[in-house]
Amino acid sequence: MANPTVVVLTDRNDLDDQLFATFAHCRELLRQPPLQAADRADLREKLQVASGGVVFTTIQKFLPQERGDRHPVLSERRNIVVIADEAHRSQYDFIDGFARHMRDALPNASFIGFTGTPIEKADANTKAVFGEYISVYDIQQAVVDGATVPILREPPRPDRPGRSREVPYRPQLRGGHKRRGG
Repeated sequence: MANPTVVVLTDRNDLDDQLFATFAHCRELLRQPPLQAADRADLREKLQVASGGVVFTTIQKFLPQERGDRHPVLSERRNIVVIADEAHRSQYDFIDGFARHMRDALPNASFIGFTGTPIEKADANTKAVFGEYISVYDIQQAVVDGATVPILREPPRPDRPGRSREVPYRPQLRGGHKRRGG
């Protein structure tokens, strides 16, 4: 890709700030400081480079100035890679939504979507937008890696309809019985 520009895309300012701060600590690994777009004009300026760079932004900055307008082309380059975090939330409206405007702005870019919740509906399909999975990191592997804790659910009980908690179900023993280990 000859020194691509990587655009890290989120749909929330707090997530954009968090990811930018994390990458800012990795300047040596990146061999350059990452950039964060402050507004639409700043994003347009940051994407006018010939190559290289890591730019953080929110998808909202790809809205055109007026509703119903097409977003202007920011770059025709083929060596732009857009990495969309939380790709299941904002990447499906190709008529007049964020996804359409972003692709109008970067018509030759490659798009990679990260999501823990892929969607498969007629009008919103993660695979249709981003292609086949590159890698799958599921909850079971995250538990094995220690990245998260197991998700536990209390099964329904006749005496407590509709209630569940994220703890294992442990029936209370009555009489002279004692539960071992806890």
